[in-house]
Amino acid sequence: MKVFNPRILDASIRDVTGCLSDTQKADVLLHALQHLPSEGSRIVMENAVQSFLQVSGVPPVDVARVLLLRAKGRLAAGYRTSAQQDLLSVLCTDPENQDAKAIIQSEHLRQEMLVREPDGPPRFSAEIWRHIALYLPKRDLKSLLLVPHALSRIASQLIFCDIDLHFTASPDLNRVENRCRKAHDEHDGQAHDAWHYQRSADILTRILVDPIFASHVRSLGVYAAVPDTSRTLAFQTGMLINSMPKLVNLRSAHCSGNRELISRMLETMFTSNHRLYSLSINLIDRSGDMDIPPFKHITHFSITAEGGDGTSTHNFIAQIHDNLRSLVVKNACWKFPIEVISVRHLTSIEFEGYFSADSKVFSEILSTGHQLESLTLSGILECTPSATFRLYKSSLPFLRHFSLKIVNMHRHVTDRDLMPAISEFLRDRKHLHSFHLIIPATDHRRIGFDASAWGVLPSLSNLRSLCITYPRDLSPSLAGWLIPRNIRALTMDIMAPPTEDLLLFMNQFRPGAPPLLKFIGMTNFPVRSVMNVIEHGFPNVQVMRIDETVWSVVRSDDGSIEIEQWPYRRVKYHAAEWLESLGCQDAVRHLI
Repeated sequence: MKVFNPRILDASIRDVTGCLSDTQKADVLLHALQHLPSEGSRIVMENAVQSFLQVSGVPPVDVARVLLLRAKGRLAAGYRTSAQQDLLSVLCTDPENQDAKAIIQSEHLRQEMLVREPDGPPRFSAEIWRHIALYLPKRDLKSLLLVPHALSRIASQLIFCDIDLHFTASPDLNRVENRCRKAHDEHDGQAHDAWHYQRSADILTRILVDPIFASHVRSLGVYAAVPDTSRTLAFQTGMLINSMPKLVNLRSAHCSGNRELISRMLETMFTSNHRLYSLSINLIDRSGDMDIPPFKHITHFSITAEGGDGTSTHNFIAQIHDNLRSLVVKNACWKFPIEVISVRHLTSIEFEGYFSADSKVFSEILSTGHQLESLTLSGILECTPSATFRLYKSSLPFLRHFSLKIVNMHRHVTDRDLMPAISEFLRDRKHLHSFHLIIPATDHRRIGFDASAWGVLPSLSNLRSLCITYPRDLSPSLAGWLIPRNIRALTMDIMAPPTEDLLLFMNQFRPGAPPLLKFIGMTNFPVRSVMNVIEHGFPNVQVMRIDETVWSVVRSDDGSIEIEQWPYRRVKYHAAEWLESLGCQDAVRHLI
């Protein structure tokens, strides 16, 4: 029996073409493209045609043939604008080309789309502009709305792929704390809320009357986070329910509101056969739990609630556990749903709840979470997981983010080996980019937290984001040098305010501070002047956070520095967008 090896033929073709001139190679390439299957890779066609057009001395007839082949491929892939440009190029050199005219007629292309000003500058296709715009932050896309160009329409489509609707006034913490605010400040706040009401109504109306606009929406967020004092929520909810069936390409949904609003929203999405991949729920009332329709394709699920036993939520998680890849559960009364999920399938876990004395959370996650890239645990600790961290110190090989926040500890719990065990668990992890460790000041001795906990930091050479409690016994002059040099975002939770002067603390810390630092945060720190902290401690940062207040650092051409305080809505809803625009994308987890 004769055996034929196709690789011999490939090698022979390569050897033969290697002896040809560039023009002859182009002729061979054109012949091969004519036999390329219609279902072949579009990338192969694009690369081949582009290389063909780079060859000088190719006959115009062959150039027209290869452009026609690419036009057919682009039309088959749905790229009509770029295909029209190829046809235009063919007709410019050969106005009587019958093949080009046949394609125009069969595809019902508009003749006016093939007309270009003589000697005008070359134009990119809409597909290329769209691909370029995909790399722009949202703030730049908003600027493009003012440009009289095809980019304006493309920017509009990309901006409204993700829609956030604010139905009720947001609770501005600054308003609550400032009892003596001026009348015009209150008026400005009311005007801002009215703007959001009008914006939500305009967007929902556009969705109802414009199917093309509705088809571009991929992500929808609805926020009704405070009681409805203006009595407009019922009207807005009605518009929302009528609009949701129009969102045929909706893939991600978030709702923050009361139980009734969320239930109606979920039922409407389910009956409209939305193929949701991401679902996020934030219950603002103390209903604790709610029934969720059986969506089949959920890969990311998030729920934030208060009270309840979590039975309905656990039932929903059990239905979707085969597809689930990312899970967020935040409820101080709930335990981690070990019984209903497959940890081995998950790549991201964020749990904020209750770790009972018999909890097997740490053992289950560390022993089976082989695919985990992000692990965030927060809550009340009643167990002693140090032995588990030591037993599985080589687990989670793909971990990129690790966060542990101990809110409180049971008075009978003592685990002095916990912090040393976690340090050994994380030591020398080159893939770890983000590390958060927050410890209550009253319980640090019972879990072995002291200056030695910072000793693991120099081994995390690729760390870019660090949020960590600052121990009482750590010298500021040493602390800065322990922090990895690649850190871009740093938040320190000061366990005990320094007894010495603030400027002295900053002057001691500054020599060892990471040189690439863009974001700095401090909590539980008595700061009277933000400018003093910037000038004496962190002169190169772009954003600064003191407790719950955030400032942007603005530098003028003359070298002077000014600070701009972020409003509540920016911190609450738009922090990621603003941090990205300021080059502080590594600090997103510090504010969200």
